[in-house]
Amino acid sequence: MTDVSIHLAAQDEQIQSSFIQKVQIWIFALRAPFFTASIVPLLLGMAIAYYETATFDFILGLLTLVAGVSIHAGTNLANDYYDRSTDDINEYYSQFNGGSRMIQNEIIAPRKILIASILSYIIGSITALVILFLIQGYLLVIFLSVAVLLGFFYTALPVSLSYRGLGEIAVFVGFGPLGVFSAYYIQMGHVNSSALLLASIPIAILISLVLFLNEFQDSEADAKAGKNTLVVALGKKKSIKIYSIGMILAYITLIIFVALSWFPIITLLPIITVPVAIKAVTHANENYDKIKELLPANGQTILIHFVFGVLFALSFAIA
Repeated sequence: MTDVSIHLAAQDEQIQSSFIQKVQIWIFALRAPFFTASIVPLLLGMAIAYYETATFDFILGLLTLVAGVSIHAGTNLANDYYDRSTDDINEYYSQFNGGSRMIQNEIIAPRKILIASILSYIIGSITALVILFLIQGYLLVIFLSVAVLLGFFYTALPVSLSYRGLGEIAVFVGFGPLGVFSAYYIQMGHVNSSALLLASIPIAILISLVLFLNEFQDSEADAKAGKNTLVVALGKKKSIKIYSIGMILAYITLIIFVALSWFPIITLLPIITVPVAIKAVTHANENYDKIKELLPANGQTILIHFVFGVLFALSFAIA
């Protein structure tokens, strides 16, 4: 091999390595592991549609996931951009809270984060418009508009929902009923199903608890920045009781719906996550006023939401 070919090979390797690093950086910026929050309700909505008709449009399902994840990506990036005042002073950030740290560590410029957010919303909106063209279901426009507005104005001025104590409600709606209804509507062309709202309640509670528990480590920085989350407003001692009650309600509602024969008995499948839920609640109650010690409960809550949601969707598909 000549010196020139060796140099070219080394250059190609360096370019490839640089490209991989850039991809990894943007995966971190997008907080891709948290996309499960949007994927779960979409899967559930599609599973309920399949349960009721035994038919499934794979192309529409794939487009639904692309649109949902793209809008979620735009939301994560927008939150990083507009939540800088809080994240800049947050000393207790982790993989679960405090943003992606791309701006704080000067890895990606704030302007690029904002542009990427807008592009993500555009991709999600274009995908939704393709779906609209395919199904001719104009209610989708309302679902899309609400999703984008809730996501963007979660932190963006002048609304800043999370700064007004409305963040948990926005997450409950956006990653609960809105996601389930949208996915079902795309498959069915209507939302005339009594199961939709009921089925969305447990996963909406669980994703709200994910956000809620993550706010414990953020509470000091949030208070300084004037971000009036529920944890800031109520204090950690009262908030941990709400977390515990919420976890119990997620399972109790599912059991009640099955006991009343509103759902098939196989939808009790998510109950197998109860041991993890008990572990999470116990650990959270013992460490709610600590920072690093609380992290296992943060991770367990995320795991519960994902596994519970996937099993719930799977149970409808099986039924």
